[in-house]
Amino acid sequence: MGVPLLPPRASGNGDRDGTELVEAELRAYALALPGAMPDLPTVDDGARADWLEPLWDALCLAGVAHPGLAFAASAETTALGGVLAPILANSPDIATMLDGLARFHPLIGRNELVVRRRPVGSGADEVSLSLRALDGGPAHPETVDACFAMVCRTVRRLAGEEAGPVRVLLRRPEPAGPEAYHHALGPVAFGQPADACVFGPTALRARVRQADPVVLAMLASYAQRQLALNRTPWSAAVRAALQEDAGSARPPRLANVARAMAIGSRTLQLRLREEGCSFSVLVEELQRERALALLAEPEPIGLPVTAIATQVGFATPAAFTRAVRRWTGLTPSAYRRAADEGR
Repeated sequence: MGVPLLPPRASGNGDRDGTELVEAELRAYALALPGAMPDLPTVDDGARADWLEPLWDALCLAGVAHPGLAFAASAETTALGGVLAPILANSPDIATMLDGLARFHPLIGRNELVVRRRPVGSGADEVSLSLRALDGGPAHPETVDACFAMVCRTVRRLAGEEAGPVRVLLRRPEPAGPEAYHHALGPVAFGQPADACVFGPTALRARVRQADPVVLAMLASYAQRQLALNRTPWSAAVRAALQEDAGSARPPRLANVARAMAIGSRTLQLRLREEGCSFSVLVEELQRERALALLAEPEPIGLPVTAIATQVGFATPAAFTRAVRRWTGLTPSAYRRAADEGR
């Protein structure tokens, strides 16, 4: 099942993550098919943004009509990896299960799972599940099929048929034989503007059989710690991206940094806000560090003030002067003289 982008990971214990488990299971599934090609493509670390696409293509070439649905029908829940599967199985109802899926989905992969709740009247809500690629655009159609089919299969197994979605919207055009989609997903509409799997109030209230709240509390606490351990803060990842582009004369732009990090701009803003930070604050911190370091270089080595202003990303020397005065209480020239006198 495809999953959300993580910021760069801290060094771990070498355990395989959910992405690798899904990839390994998908490869095993493909090789077990009659006529499947043994030379399945290798997905290296440099191609992780599209880590499933070569495998879906291989399955299509092997004659599988709907690779995403076929894989979801055969995959074991262990393909989810780690603690996510038992967290889902021990959630008291489908609403809580979907909340847990959204919360802990970053533990198992790299696409972005988005869960939204909206009111539908009379105090009832519906929940919409969607999947985005790392750049914020639509996920691969087969990855969407596999994700939605695995979720539908899981909720029905845990809570019965009434727990299935009220509607599933797919961007892909209607295939010649849509029956497989209706069987795996339920009511499906093709050719839609976006992919979404929508669960109504009845499904959200459906109880998960044999759920244990004590087990859930222990697993959720452990999973939360794993999220913290496995994730470099988003603010640190943005700082690193800004540092890499520090030699550019153009002002740093959120859209460019988000694209380099393979995440949507709005999502990146939200992640930074959750850490009590913002993109503009990080940009100014870096500008301050670089500007003051360049101003402190002794004559005649140091660059002219106007060149420093351009190099650190200010549109005009006047804007640079205002910023330096705000940081230090001095003009750039006065700060440079003070640095020289202090040597």
